[in-house]
Amino acid sequence: MSLLSLALLTAFAANCALLISTAFRTRAGVLHFPFLAGAGLLGFLVPQAVGLVRSPEMAPAAGVDKALLMCTLCALAIHLGWRGPVPHRWSLAARNDSPRGAYAVGLLLLAVGLTGFYKLTSLSGGIAAHYSTQGSYSLRWSGLPVVYSFLADYMVAGLALCSLAAFELKSYPRLVPPAVAVAIQLATIVFLGRRSVAVNLLVCFGCTAWFAKRWLPPRWLWIAATPLAAIAMFLAPEYRVHSEIGADNERIKDIDVRQTMTNVFDGARAEFWSLCHLVQITDDTALYQYGAGLYNTFIAYFVPKLLVGEDGKQALFIPVANAEHVPNDYGWDMPYGMVSTGPGTAYREFWFFGCLYFYFLARFMRYLWTRAETAGDLLAKAAYMLSATPAIASVTNDMCAIYGPVFTFWLPLVVLAKIAGPGAPARGGSSA
Repeated sequence: MSLLSLALLTAFAANCALLISTAFRTRAGVLHFPFLAGAGLLGFLVPQAVGLVRSPEMAPAAGVDKALLMCTLCALAIHLGWRGPVPHRWSLAARNDSPRGAYAVGLLLLAVGLTGFYKLTSLSGGIAAHYSTQGSYSLRWSGLPVVYSFLADYMVAGLALCSLAAFELKSYPRLVPPAVAVAIQLATIVFLGRRSVAVNLLVCFGCTAWFAKRWLPPRWLWIAATPLAAIAMFLAPEYRVHSEIGADNERIKDIDVRQTMTNVFDGARAEFWSLCHLVQITDDTALYQYGAGLYNTFIAYFVPKLLVGEDGKQALFIPVANAEHVPNDYGWDMPYGMVSTGPGTAYREFWFFGCLYFYFLARFMRYLWTRAETAGDLLAKAAYMLSATPAIASVTNDMCAIYGPVFTFWLPLVVLAKIAGPGAPARGGSSA
């Protein structure tokens, strides 16, 4: 364990703690992006970083130090982006805020999402089969499964809009349609062990409770829940092996929590381990992508092969070598299913300057929060709810995770609101 690595690890952990601690200056701070991102980093990457610093032989020493520095810069960029000055125009009352119109759009999105979900489950033989050992995880994720999954994602957007609009209209029977989406999300959590779905549902509940009723659980409960949530993140892969219908569910109780966490702190071949190699190999081979990776990911996400064909889609990609799968001096190749992390993908694109991406991401999230909280903008409330979890994933998993809510929900509805024209001004909310 070198002193430099220890110092950089301390700086990384301190900046994560800064993101979390500053959230408690306001009642709703636990819903702010810095708190959520800080909790994600502190609970997910910091324990792995401790393990790599304690076991330096597992990764290139220079790569460990660079990865720690990059993570520190990214955390600091989030803090500065959120805490920066808020332009007055962000706080102006919303002019395109019709709860009835929002509810109607929400119902449409729910219908699209439920149709996509139904079609997706039909590929496995039905809803029950979808949650079985022969269901979701057995599908080959290309072609129709990808299309139906894309459509199913609109279910959460419909849930957010319908829930918020129902509370605005004080019409609680209108909560029945989004309750169907909640039931599906709960089944996905219980039977498929999906971490992101669990986090997203909790964030949606928290944002709905705050925006609609100005209510949140006590802060001590959030503080106590954070380490438990972090442990759950590491246990989820083992849990989902036994959680599906038809699996040996009895083995869930045999999961060794202590051993799992011990492995993490002793140096696991996990996301931070991959980040260290990715950073160092990117430097060794000078395979910086300079934004081409951001463009290619957009094409991969939003251009369906069913419409343009395999050759047509491939022609749209910018040909760039990927440091994750090139010959290197360490005999390393990115394991299947492992994420590159937000700092890793940002470094691969722009070297240490990639941390600025997270500054602008924090500014975007602060814009949505200000529009939602101070201007009373119903669309911004829903957009923040839908963007919060992908924004966390942009930090912990891949910097492009935010693409989903931005390009499939927020931007289209902003355009729709502009076309619809101004409506009655919305009621302003109180600042938090």
